[in-house]
Amino acid sequence: MTIVKGNRKGRKRDRELRRLVVLCGSTICFIAFFFFYTRHGNGNDSDTTTPGKTSQNRLKGATTEQKRKLDKSNPILQKHNTKKDAFLSDGKEPKEDDDIIKEKLPTDDADPIGDDASLGTDDDFIGDDFFIPIDAKPTLKYGTAWKKEKTTQLVRMAITHGFRHIDTACQPKHYNEAAVGEGWKLAASDLGLVREDIWLQTKYTSVSGQDPNNIPYNPHAALSEQVRQSVAKSLSNLQTTYIDSLVMHGMENSWDKTLEVYRTMEEFVDDGTVRQIGISNCYQLDALKYLYENARIKPKVVQNRFYRDANYDIKIRQFCQERGIEYQSFWTLTAPGNREAWYSNANVAHYAASKKLSTANIFYAFVLQLGISPLDGSTNEDHIEEDVLLMKRIQNGEQILDVEEMRSIATSLGFSLEDFAPHLTFQR
Repeated sequence: MTIVKGNRKGRKRDRELRRLVVLCGSTICFIAFFFFYTRHGNGNDSDTTTPGKTSQNRLKGATTEQKRKLDKSNPILQKHNTKKDAFLSDGKEPKEDDDIIKEKLPTDDADPIGDDASLGTDDDFIGDDFFIPIDAKPTLKYGTAWKKEKTTQLVRMAITHGFRHIDTACQPKHYNEAAVGEGWKLAASDLGLVREDIWLQTKYTSVSGQDPNNIPYNPHAALSEQVRQSVAKSLSNLQTTYIDSLVMHGMENSWDKTLEVYRTMEEFVDDGTVRQIGISNCYQLDALKYLYENARIKPKVVQNRFYRDANYDIKIRQFCQERGIEYQSFWTLTAPGNREAWYSNANVAHYAASKKLSTANIFYAFVLQLGISPLDGSTNEDHIEEDVLLMKRIQNGEQILDVEEMRSIATSLGFSLEDFAPHLTFQR
């Protein structure tokens, strides 16, 4: 009897042990399934609605190192340190200290495209459905200054993610114009675009702004011939038969020379080689008025530094608004005074969190709502993607900032909103 009882107890214990094993196995399978589902979803690889999340589609065909670099940063937590897309009146490239005022901003030194990285397959960079229409005004424009050997890769990447406006110059000292041409052609091939889908803006830069050892035209030729040779070089570099926008990089040292350059540029509009012309680095309203009044073909673009020392071009912006001239800004994020408005203003940080944008995007939204088209020279892929998504929201009719939020940012710059944008009407 004792033995029988012991056997029964053993069989009962075995059954209970088997039930426990089955239960544990089921639990482990459920946990594994739940973990897999939450990580990978229901087969939809992309997430284009959450700023800072790297789209899985962009990682197809990429190397392990590229994947690590593409997916490691969150632009909501990081700040932009977009390079200044500027031409200094003394022709000198700005030093790094020009975009750090007392405190160094977080940088994008960990570039998503390394020095030895290639673009790999066409699947490496897959753009979103949205792109910035070339007739959109105002709009972000991709600036290409100081990108040197990375210019082709960065232009290709910017267009792939939705940029359609590209700014460059026939000035080898600061721009690699030929690489811009390579970049847009590669992107067009990737995406099935045609030339009319891309808006190209370049500049004629006078001898004083050129590297004396690398001038892209004959510096001893007549001034008008220098302009013609520069435009011919730009057409060749950009691999195009026409230029959407040709800008005089700065005024000459006399009105006679300035008007000679401008009138030569007008000839290119006459024959269809150039669609529109404009002026850069023009900070005196009287000078802009004189040029406008003496121009047979009126300037359609003014491109200036957007910073406190120029009083944020308040009067020039008003002049442009009244005459249908596009005002383009550079140093938009990095100029002295601007940094404080978007980097140190607690309200801006609150706006960014509530609107699911970066603080840099809040400042971009501010200037876009003022009718300004900023140059965006980011080299960070997450930031480029984020900036295009901002434009998508604006193009879809969303008002990113209300009047009181606009007023707060203007106050950070030292102005009332009404004084900062006298050409606009604001209602509470």
